Amino acid sequence: MTPPRLENRLPPEDLLERDEHPLRELAWLMTASLALLAVLVLLTGLSARWLAPRLPFAYEAALAQRVFGAPAPATPEAAQRRAALQALADRVAAVMALPPGMRVVVADEPSDLVNAYATLGGRIHVFHGLLRRLDSEEALAALLAHEIAHVKHRHVAANLGHGLAVVLLLSVITPDGAAQAAQGLLTGAAQLALLGYSRDAERQADAEALAASLALYGHAGGIGALFTTLPQRDAPAGTAWLSSHPDTAERLAALRSAAAARGAALGGPATPLPAALRPPPAPAK
Repeated sequence: MTPPRLENRLPPEDLLERDEHPLRELAWLMTASLALLAVLVLLTGLSARWLAPRLPFAYEAALAQRVFGAPAPATPEAAQRRAALQALADRVAAVMALPPGMRVVVADEPSDLVNAYATLGGRIHVFHGLLRRLDSEEALAALLAHEIAHVKHRHVAANLGHGLAVVLLLSVITPDGAAQAAQGLLTGAAQLALLGYSRDAERQADAEALAASLALYGHAGGIGALFTTLPQRDAPAGTAWLSSHPDTAERLAALRSAAAARGAALGGPATPLPAALRPPPAPAK
């Protein structure tokens, strides 16, 4: 059999007379590359979002310990408030069927923000701005149940795993910038939860808060009061699908429907928030 002949062929004689722009092929190549990268980012993020919550919670707790360390020393009043918060959180968690080995740790933060969040390793933070607005133990318990639900269903791990996976993938293109982004994502994990979870995750946490409220107090008055206390998240008409959170009206409607389905009351006796749980007054401006 005769081996194939190798030769250097000359370029076509009409190469320079063709109508195609010399940059057109480059543009197509760049577009295809960006499209492929977008698909890889999407698939990587979704895979990590699925995998991260399935890792043992002990790994997440160990990571939180390395990132955040031990809490700063507190004044006697702050230590008493933190102990009271933890005691209430433990009561709430006891009726929420947390997986074995999972525990939440609650702390308050001296900020005027009207918010609370759950972060890595079952750590939950409640801002003084929100504590000052809550008038009852039932409302605070509903808030804690909502945040504990995010821990129970590993919503924080899913969000963080998604972000880290995307950063690692992008490091193939910009190693230095991606490394800095990964470091920032880890050290900023506490703020990550403030950006919000998916609407489905929020609905799941609301349902858990309702169930915990009914188990502890026999009515849903606390969660109803909580929804009317939190900053309104109502989206402009036609744009609700852009928001990560269901809007307030939708959440209240879902609460009424779920409570009615359980034959539960939307209101009931309210226990005044104990003095130990009240933060100091906001500093005068």
